[in-house]
Amino acid sequence: ALAGLGLFAVKPVARGTLLWKYDESSVKEHDEASFRARLKELSPEEQLVLCEHVFCWEGKVCEILDDGKFWNHGKGDNQNTGDHPDAGQGDGLSSYALRDIAAGEEFTDNYANYDDLPWFDAICEERKAVSCNEVGRNFS
Repeated sequence: ALAGLGLFAVKPVARGTLLWKYDESSVKEHDEASFRARLKELSPEEQLVLCEHVFCWEGKVCEILDDGKFWNHGKGDNQNTGDHPDAGQGDGLSSYALRDIAAGEEFTDNYANYDDLPWFDAICEERKAVSCNEVGRNFS
């Protein structure tokens, strides 16, 4: 992990296992106006934390409402979760084990797969937040 908190397997996880489901109980989707309104409710420190624990997809900022926000970044062999490893089996947004994952191993996803969203990048820049997109571009 680069820094912060992470999520770890407490027992072995088989390839293809659903680890995190993208739905209305786990994610709140924001357009620019609703994300800016959400930020206004928060202290500057809370704004920074929020900006660093969301991801962008299809023009929206996706605020993770559960512990999924602590998933860390990994590329190549370091990535062990993502869309289902068998074509047509996943929903494109939930997280599945890409391979067998050992007990004690950290769950990682490739942040470089998330969409860039210029208005969100500007919000992060204003707050000196390091977005998951920036992590995906700059760390392996």
